Amino acid sequence: MQSKDRIEKMRAFIIQFAFYCILLLLIFVTLKYLFPLLSPFVTAFVIAFLLKPVIHYIHKHTGLKRRTAAILSLCAFYILFLTLLIVVGTRLVLLLQGVFHSLPQTYASLIEPALNKIQFIIVDVVENLNPDALSIVNEVSMHLNTALSGLVSSLSSKVVGGLGSMAAGIPTSLVNLIITIVASFFFVVDYYKVTGFIAKLLPPRGKELLFEVKSSVVTVLFQFGRAYALLMGLTFVELFVGLLLLRVPYAFLLALLIAVVDILPVLGTGTIVIPWGIITLILGNFPLGIGLLILYAIITVVRQSLEPRVVGHQIGLHPLITLISMFVGVSLFGFLGLFGLPIAVTVFVQIKRAEKENQEHLSEKE
Repeated sequence: MQSKDRIEKMRAFIIQFAFYCILLLLIFVTLKYLFPLLSPFVTAFVIAFLLKPVIHYIHKHTGLKRRTAAILSLCAFYILFLTLLIVVGTRLVLLLQGVFHSLPQTYASLIEPALNKIQFIIVDVVENLNPDALSIVNEVSMHLNTALSGLVSSLSSKVVGGLGSMAAGIPTSLVNLIITIVASFFFVVDYYKVTGFIAKLLPPRGKELLFEVKSSVVTVLFQFGRAYALLMGLTFVELFVGLLLLRVPYAFLLALLIAVVDILPVLGTGTIVIPWGIITLILGNFPLGIGLLILYAIITVVRQSLEPRVVGHQIGLHPLITLISMFVGVSLFGFLGLFGLPIAVTVFVQIKRAEKENQEHLSEKE
């Protein structure tokens, strides 16, 4: 009898394990290959979902038909969005073009003198230790300067060319934007018809699961946003206080800019603070250079120790699971995976937790 029970439990475990493996594979294929193709429609549905409370409010308090309220809300949203996109995008492109056009000049006026200073220090040290090696050091320094100068010029031209390629890719982006706008009109006008049609296609358990996922995703997204807002706020405070103590001008604006950049996994605080600190040290401003590097070290230690804990606490996951899901997510799916996989894991855990609670509740009734 015990062996039969053991076999049944093992069989149930194997079936459940195989089911979750297939589910994970389907999710991976969907996110990796299908999502880029369906992204305009997914974006349109998300916009319709987010505008639903606004549409309901206008419909309830103005007496307008829901269809009219939906169209007005969506038009207002796109007017605001496109205005911000054009203004911010134009300024950003012009700023980047200006920065990279002036990069060779910046190298000649700022970085090259710093490198020359390092070269003089190395030459003095080598001359005192081994005068015969002086010619080798001079030759290496000359080649290094030439290589760096060429790299900066090449980088400048490549980035400017890259901006041109981005401009060439605008037609494709424009087509995606038009599809998103048209699809979002259909979604906001017939939101309940679309969701009702999808619900009819699903079995009863599928409907329950869909509503559970929807409820969990909304909750988790709010908690995730709150967690990263806390982290960004903490980074901003650390930067602002540190830059004030170092007497850096425009401390507030610089701290705000670096805190926003810090959220991005590819960039982070070090993208700005480390080069800033090193160049400042080379130019001879040791208090500011050392202060910036110490500030970066403090921010990094605090961020690395708190991020899994804060995010895990907000979304209800153990810090280790949060860290693993963030690492796997960013490795498989890039920037979106950093946030997407922890959210997906949290939704899954919450659904399983809710199922367990329901089963316990039913068993208590029996």
